[in-house]
Amino acid sequence: MEQKRVWERIIEEKVHGAFVNPYQDYESEARLKEVMNQAITSISSLKTTQDEDKCYLGTPNCIVDTEEGIAKVKKEVSIPKTSSSLEQVMEEVIPYFNGMYNLAHPKTMFNVVPAAGIPSMMGSFLGAMFNPNLVEQDYAGNIAALEIEVAAMISKLVGYDEQKSIGHFTFGGTGAYLFGTKLGLTKVLGKETRFTGIREDAQLLVSEVGHFAAINCSDWTGLGSNQIRPIHLNRDNSMDLNHLEETMEACYKEGKTVAVIVATIGTTDAFGVDDIQGISEVVDRFVERHKDVKRPFIYADAVIGWAWSMFRGYDFETNELELSDDAKKAIQEVYNKVQHLHVADAIGIDFHKTGFSCYNSTLVLVKDAKDLDLLARKGHDMAYLYQFSAYTPGKYTLECSRGGNYPLTAWCNLKYFGLDGYRAILAEHVEAEIALRKLFKETEGIVCLNEEDHGFVTLFRVYPSSLKEKYGKDYARMQYEHELCDEAYSEDLARFNQFQLDVASELRRLTFEENGPALSYTSDFRVSDYGQPIASLKAYPMTPFRNDHIEDLQRDVVAFVEKAMRAVEQ
Repeated sequence: MEQKRVWERIIEEKVHGAFVNPYQDYESEARLKEVMNQAITSISSLKTTQDEDKCYLGTPNCIVDTEEGIAKVKKEVSIPKTSSSLEQVMEEVIPYFNGMYNLAHPKTMFNVVPAAGIPSMMGSFLGAMFNPNLVEQDYAGNIAALEIEVAAMISKLVGYDEQKSIGHFTFGGTGAYLFGTKLGLTKVLGKETRFTGIREDAQLLVSEVGHFAAINCSDWTGLGSNQIRPIHLNRDNSMDLNHLEETMEACYKEGKTVAVIVATIGTTDAFGVDDIQGISEVVDRFVERHKDVKRPFIYADAVIGWAWSMFRGYDFETNELELSDDAKKAIQEVYNKVQHLHVADAIGIDFHKTGFSCYNSTLVLVKDAKDLDLLARKGHDMAYLYQFSAYTPGKYTLECSRGGNYPLTAWCNLKYFGLDGYRAILAEHVEAEIALRKLFKETEGIVCLNEEDHGFVTLFRVYPSSLKEKYGKDYARMQYEHELCDEAYSEDLARFNQFQLDVASELRRLTFEENGPALSYTSDFRVSDYGQPIASLKAYPMTPFRNDHIEDLQRDVVAFVEKAMRAVEQ
């Protein structure tokens, strides 16, 4: 018998065991389960005990937190010459999770980054096993139907006609924003711009606290970030509609086309929700006055706030879920704005934020599927695709390859949680926000900055006790109001911005050295009335494991904030 060559032995002994057998093979499947069980057991050992109560995994030994650390990693890494074993690879990779925030832990409150639901994990895993590609149905099989189903579910939720709308998953909130920007520019400026390029200074209008994706998308589409016009804010961090209308008129007088207006439905920091119905009415008046202009494209950046659509059809009077009065009021206030999402021409939705799916899972939803004819590529440009499929999103998406994991994670979570499950999660997080704000209100030296916004996040500033002599017990609020409104306090604003950063740095130290909470800092959550950035500390509860108990919040958040303040004051 002819002896097998070296590469053949490697294939047989090593490579085959690293792939899912194409045939039923319970022995190899048992092997896969065994390796997965070992990996899950190993990584679970990094989680804290209730006595330790750490909000991070393992030990806080980040190896790339300095330039020297990054250089060391690059220098020491190499590809091994010989094949390894699955057990060894898992054993080697687990330590890299040391120091990572445990997103399900009640003390992890640093940003809009949730723990992923197990249904979404399972969907992602099943997708990884067979690798469906959503470039077309032929490459994805019936996983393509899941994308269609999720788009239809969300269309019904936001008030679109699911037979006329269309949606596809993309690489994140910026991907949805980019697609919406491109579609808006093409619809308003004309299909020929795809071939000739953009040859005019079309304008993109977005609130001053809209996501920085506006900069990326105006840059990457070739529009240019200089064409962004920031719109002033109301006190609730929503877009000032009067200033929007004034800006649109200014653009018209300058001979510049208003191409895209972005309505932010839940800003990242303060959870400001723009009045999208009001924006649409401003646009209606604009095109009525100026018959020679094309209607601007409205893109709803709803990657966070979309989830409040889950309350469509909920009877707040009957209150079947027994929401507390405070939570009911807060949720209904947001929903009253979000219920008008259907006026947008396109919507961006992140399931990996308030949909509690694993990364990443972003849906861009388009109100009128016919709009996509503007972006469709010709079949002969993609000769090896689209021979047999009815569903061909790759003809108009930015990506060619799109993993089926995207809709799998979203679909599994939607099916598992349903409306009531999502409503309960939202209620729990809003209750945590309400409880934390009540504590802050009772605590000297702390002022909540987004009292009029009702998402999960609480922004707050802290001030040294030395101000008490000047203002009395309510010194934090009074100092902040001066900094927000009075330019004479601009130097104070800059000085206390630095104070926020110093306290945030001390809080970070306390997280890893004394089991403190994982809070965060933003250098510019909004600008003052005279145009200066306002820094803030941020608490963003995103766990379904109760963190709305007053005693726990006092111990795990307020006590550490006060400790950090005292340390910085010294």
